[in-house]
Amino acid sequence: MAGSTGDGEFGFQIAPMLDVLFVLLLFFMVSAGSQKHEASIRTQLPGAPGPAADIPVKIEIDSDGQVTVNGQTTDGTGGHELPEATAKLKGIIADNPKEPVIVVPTRTSRHQRVMDVLNACTSAGVKNLAFGPPTE
Repeated sequence: MAGSTGDGEFGFQIAPMLDVLFVLLLFFMVSAGSQKHEASIRTQLPGAPGPAADIPVKIEIDSDGQVTVNGQTTDGTGGHELPEATAKLKGIIADNPKEPVIVVPTRTSRHQRVMDVLNACTSAGVKNLAFGPPTE
């Protein structure tokens, strides 16, 4: 045989070892090209300077039906229309259409008053609306 010695043992074959080495080299070269570099990943760390986070508009509804927008009392308890709250929301949404709005009723708020607030939000063009946990 071509690769054997006279005493029945095979000698060290370099050609298969080089084939394996080239296949491994090719594998690592291909896989290294598809990796993302850490410098290209953009991460916003807490406290890092950047665009100001959206501070949500908070609409509170108390048990008497009084509506408060960002801590300012807007509409009284009578009537289903909320013109002051709607006007205030329209002004806020005109500046930033994606402004988050959070509706926070109390546990004893009437459902009709919550619907009135939702109708005011719809009239103002609010697109990003959520409910907060009810207050006492």
